[in-house]
Amino acid sequence: MYEEWAESYASLMDSEIEQAVYARVLGNLAAATAGINGPVVDTSCGSGHMLAMYSDRFDANRQLIGIDISPAMIKIAHRRFGTKASFVVGDMGNVGAALSSLGGSTPPPPALSAAAVISFFSIHHLDAERVLPVLRSWHDVLAPGGRLLIAAWEGTGTIDYGDSNQITAYRYSREEITSWASLAGFTVTRCTVEAVEGMGMDAVYLEGSR
Repeated sequence: MYEEWAESYASLMDSEIEQAVYARVLGNLAAATAGINGPVVDTSCGSGHMLAMYSDRFDANRQLIGIDISPAMIKIAHRRFGTKASFVVGDMGNVGAALSSLGGSTPPPPALSAAAVISFFSIHHLDAERVLPVLRSWHDVLAPGGRLLIAAWEGTGTIDYGDSNQITAYRYSREEITSWASLAGFTVTRCTVEAVEGMGMDAVYLEGSR
């Protein structure tokens, strides 16, 4: 799906990224990581809009690494950043392997070295049994004190992508996501639920630390 929708998704994000909530949570992240060395790793970076906002508005000197399972999305993100960030095709459920595959002029970061791991609206592609192991894998790549930032669709049941898409995606409650993050070893510092205009669904924004 994301291979087919990559260009239209990127165009949509050009306006979507201007929603105030993104500037707020990314600003919080920049403040929280001010004294922590290491890259910000977007585990499902898509077209790179979140990393671009983070760099442009808050932390221009931070190393940025984007991971996405879609080669088309990675191509768009590369086009956006050039050599200012590193991108790799990989699975958000195996971030360690994706980071170790980085080549070229960007050496892979060592274990326990990322200042932050972020994930915007991607864990809905994981069933409930996979969410906790994935969160634990993100915890494993963070430096002590490193930060977690998740945005996810809130609620229960599945998300309807329409009859033309054979996709199963899930909504999770704030309580479920908070519990999983805690079980993965994170200290949850903030978790809010907010309406998303035009979507008919609310979103959970969770901030935590290792």
